[in-house]
This record gives sequence, C-alpha cells and structure tokens, in this order.
Amino acid sequence: MVHTTSLPKAKIDKDRIRAILRSDYFILFLIALIYVIIISSVAIVRHNAFRTNAWDLSIYAQSLYTTLNHGKLLYYTCELPGNPAGSLFGIHFSPFLFLLLPIYALFQNPITLLVLRPVAISLGLIPLYWILREQHPNRKLLIFFIAIIYVIYPPITAPVSNFDVEVFLPALFLFAMYYLKKGKLLNAYAFVVLALMVNEFVPLIILSMALYFFLLHRTNIIGGLLSKKVSKNAIFVIILLATSIVWFMSSSAIISHFNPNALSTKWEWGEFGNSPGEIVINVVTNPGKTITALLNDGQSKFLYITSLFGPLMFLSFLNPLTLIMTLPWLGASLLSINPLYYAIGTQYPAFVSPFIFVAAINGIKKLGEIGNKNVIKKIGYLMAVTLAISILLFPAAGDFVGRSSDDVTRMALKEIPSTASVSVMPDVHPHLCNRLEVYPYFQQGVDYVLLDVYNWWYDVVLPRPAHVAPRWCDAEIGDEYGIVINAKGVLLYQNGYTGPVKIFEGVDFTYKHSDVQIATGKVVQDDVNLEGSIIKTDVLVHNATTDPTPLFFTVPEKVMPPGTYNVTVLLKTSNRTRSEVITLTALKAPEQSTVATKTIRGNDFKRAETWQMFMLSFTLEQPTYIKIVAEVTHSTDVSFYSMNVLQTMGGG
Repeated sequence: MVHTTSLPKAKIDKDRIRAILRSDYFILFLIALIYVIIISSVAIVRHNAFRTNAWDLSIYAQSLYTTLNHGKLLYYTCELPGNPAGSLFGIHFSPFLFLLLPIYALFQNPITLLVLRPVAISLGLIPLYWILREQHPNRKLLIFFIAIIYVIYPPITAPVSNFDVEVFLPALFLFAMYYLKKGKLLNAYAFVVLALMVNEFVPLIILSMALYFFLLHRTNIIGGLLSKKVSKNAIFVIILLATSIVWFMSSSAIISHFNPNALSTKWEWGEFGNSPGEIVINVVTNPGKTITALLNDGQSKFLYITSLFGPLMFLSFLNPLTLIMTLPWLGASLLSINPLYYAIGTQYPAFVSPFIFVAAINGIKKLGEIGNKNVIKKIGYLMAVTLAISILLFPAAGDFVGRSSDDVTRMALKEIPSTASVSVMPDVHPHLCNRLEVYPYFQQGVDYVLLDVYNWWYDVVLPRPAHVAPRWCDAEIGDEYGIVINAKGVLLYQNGYTGPVKIFEGVDFTYKHSDVQIATGKVVQDDVNLEGSIIKTDVLVHNATTDPTPLFFTVPEKVMPPGTYNVTVLLKTSNRTRSEVITLTALKAPEQSTVATKTIRGNDFKRAETWQMFMLSFTLEQPTYIKIVAEVTHSTDVSFYSMNVLQTMGGG
C-alpha cells in the first residue's frame, strides 16, 4: 500500500498567493492600479473645478446618454450648427462607442469616462509587456521601467481631464503588433478591426500596416509568388489592404449620410483642398507647396516631434520599418494648419504612440546586439532623465484650482431643473450633459441661460464645426429672459422670469496708475489721505503747463454684467479754478458710444491740494464691454490716485 503525503491546504494557498505576488502580471497590475487611481483622481478634481469642457468630454458623454435613454443614435448638441442631424456619425465614424454603452449604463456620468480613460491606457501594458518579454526576456528591470514610461508618456497621458475614444488605440495597436509578430494573424486581424471601429482615419494607418507587414515578410511573400504559391502572409497583406479600403469608403459614406457637407468642407489642410481626395492629389502634385506647409509653424512642429520621440531617447529611429505606421498621421498632422493636430495634450498622438514604443523597444534590442552589456544599463539611466522630464510636463498645480466664481456656478446649477433646456458655457456643459437639450452656445428659446462673463470661453470662437454659432459675448439675450442670479460675473437667466434677482454679489474693481493706460503725465510720490490715515504712495500727475491734452489715461476695457454701477475716483487739483478740469467718460466698446459722462470743475473741489472723491453712475441692460476715459485741460494740475468700479444692483 502506497502512502502519499498531502500538503496542508493553508500552505498550498500561501504558496499560490506568494507566487501571484511575485509574478510579473501582479507588478503590472500594481503599476496600472496606481496610475488609474492617480490620473482619475486628478481628472475628477479638475472636473469638479470646471476644468473639463464640451470638447470632447461632453460630446461622448451626451452621445452615450442619449443612445441609452432616448433611442437617438449617438446624438449630441455641441456641434449642431455644423452637424444638423446631431449624430456623432456625422463627424466621426466610431462604432467602437457601442462597446462602451454597457459600461456607461452602469453609471451615467462624465466621471465614468474620466476613469475609463486611464483604464484604457493601462490595458496597453499587457501587450507591451508581451512585446518586451519577447525582445528582452532577461531584463525585467528594463521591462517594468519602460512600462512605467508608457503610462506617464506625456503624449498619451497629458489630456488628463478629457475623454476621446482614440484613447483605446494604443492598446489595440499594441495587441495587433504583438500578434503580427507572433504570426497569430487571426488574433491580429481581430484587433485591427477593433481599431478600425475607433476612428475613420485608422484605415490609412492599416494601409501602412499592410506595407509594414509586406516588407517584414517580403522574402517569404515574394519567394512564394515566384514559385507560384500564395503564402498566408501574402493573403494577410491583401486582406489588410482590402479591409482598409472598404472601411475607409464605408466610413466616408456613413459620415456623408449623416452630414452631407462633412467631407467636402475640410479646412484643416488649407490650400490643399476641402475633401480627402482633393487634399491627397494636391499634396502629391505640388511638392513645393507641400514642403512649405511642412515648414509652416516649424518651431511648434519641431517641439511636437521632440515630445513624441524624446521620452524614449529617440531610439525609435533605430527601427524605421515600424515607424512606417506613423507616417499617415505624422504626414497629415504636419501638413495641417490646425495646431491641435501637432500638439501634445490632444487625443491625436494616440494614432502614432504605440508604434513609437514598439520601434523604441526594437531599437534598444539593436543597440544591445551591437554594443557591450553596459549599453542597456546606460540607456536605462538616460531614460530615467526623460522620465523625470515627462513628469514635469504634467499640468501645473494652478490648473487644478477653481475660479472664485465657481461657488456661484454651483448654486446656479441647483436652480436648473433636470428637464429644462439650457445654454451654458462649454466648461459647465459636462455637468449638465445628461439631457437632450443642453448647448455650449446661446440657443434662442431655451429655458435657462447660464454664463460667466469672466470665463475664458466668453469671447472666443467655438471649435469647428460649432464656430458658426455666435460667441458668448455676441449673444443677444432678449427681454423675455429675467435674471435669477447675478454674482461675481455669473449670470443665470430664466425664460419668462419676472421676479427679483435671487442672488446678487456685485463685481468690484479698483484701478491705480499701474493698472491704467497712461497717455500723459508722470508718476510721483505724494501723501494721500485714506480713511483718516495718510500714506505716501505713487500717484499719476498731469502738469497743466508741460503735459499735452486732452487724454490723461484710459481704464482698459472690461466686460461688466448687467446692473447699476458707481465709479468712484480719487483726485486732487493744484487750484480751484472755475474752468473744467477733468472729464470722465464711460464708453461701450467696441462702438465707443457713451454710456455716462461726468465733467469736474476746479471749484467742485472743496480745497486745492486736497484729495477728494467724485462719483459717476451708469446702468447696463446687457453684459457690456466698458472702458473709462479721463480727459484733462490746461486749467490746472490734476493728480489721480485710484478709481473704483462697484456694481451696486444686479437688475438689468
């Protein structure tokens, strides 16, 4: 009878756990987990500080929401002026989004997409590890070091607080590249199809992948053809070519179906044309124009290339064959007049970054083969430097800090019913995107309008194709809208509201000589009586004898919310002449029409050589750009210390 000794179950479990904790995959999991926690936390903090915006976070969030809840095919409202049907397929063919619907259904909030973004990037660690293990099987430190560089690689990670479906491309392309290298062509093709589902530009990359695969296996393919045999590699090249061509034509047809003008109004390539075919023909047939376009904005394009290849020590250039797959997007972006196409911080580096990593990995192997054993170690040290530089390229701390008006914006959001139609600033749009009618521009007839006159978006042209919508500063909000909130420059209008302003906090600006545009006069030291105390400080003095007239100084134009304003200026004259001394005029910009004016005479001062306050008042019905001009005469010397502009009432 044979007796067997069985190990205690507890010991087996401990050994299994110990093996798991020591495995490479567990280390990769820790890298991914730490990365996802940090990046998603940063993204959520910035989102709550209104540092996300409609382009492109809201576009995808609203598209998924309307598909799930209203049966509208990826419907969104951000770009209706240039995409009237409202379907995302009218701009991009991205059926990959259908795969995200079950995930978004679990928690329908833009935060889901902000968390999903670093998760999608982290998925690329799996094929990256496989590729590294194949090329450098005995260099675990190098493998994990490159894995860390991958997750903090600025061209991929920099758009921390945004979401674009292109974020899945690095992982999908890395999987495809690994399976291509292993000869598992069916697996590779599956990931090629998934990549094609992301964006209509991908077919051009797959065309270059077919060329890459042909050159990689040219001996086998050509040899087979010479012996009248078609190898599986040759068949796969044909399949890639056919798939990319059919997909490109199909995606173009679908985009044109939803938005007939989408592909005939391309502006990103300037003089090369307005449609894909016209652009390609002009690029090929006009080499001089092509070279000029490549050199245009050369400094920015040089920085772009440096940012793409620099973090990996430019080692990718040692494997030019793999870089063939970067040529479609690099060519398109460097020929473009759209600076976002060749900028770090957008989604577009996802088109090339996986191939840059694979080429760098191959380049490291090539260096190791031709150098001594210390070459790889030296490369590691140099990469540590680039790793530190990459970390420094993350958003500055100031980007995480909200504006002083954010608390008012949050109060305004609570006033808006969940079923109401709304026009809001683009950076507020993500907080209201779970509804059918919410617009990042003024849409006549909506129930509510929420804007911030001191927001960066207030006076900029919206991104194409929404650029035809009026800028917020040009929006004409009619009398049918009443003001509910007027505080710190934040305005909440309600259609049909006739009651009083519920929340008011007036804007308050003070200008001294250093804040105004000085036309004449000089800055001198003087004693100024402020609330009973005398201080010696700088003041601006116009000398009646030597300085020219009439313009003394101008307060730079600034937008003012609707309401009543008191402008208080602290002045002094050298004598109490009966003549006019100074005239203050509030002008509406840019038409320079007069809003209010006040002329001050010398005998309006109680005493000469004594500081005295004067007031100018006016009322605005709409947000208005105002500048204040001070004009003087030769009747007496005039000294200026300060001007305060205070909003005292918030009604229109």
